[in-house]
Amino acid sequence: MAQKFFKTDLVRSLERHVGAPVGLEGLETLLYGWRHKHRITSHAIYVRRWLTYEETMSLSRYAGYDLTKI
Repeated sequence: MAQKFFKTDLVRSLERHVGAPVGLEGLETLLYGWRHKHRITSHAIYVRRWLTYEETMSLSRYAGYDLTKI
């Protein structure tokens, strides 16, 4: 089974790295920019409560933080 990273955990990790509250809205904004930069046309990422390992690693590279560490 593929490893999943729940959005709530990604928010916590992002907030820890940034040092400020970003909330789910901040993560959604980051996801929007990441989707457009990489030309990801699927909107399913907004409906799901989780991201795959590959998606999380790509998002981490885009954000400049390792979001896999909580």
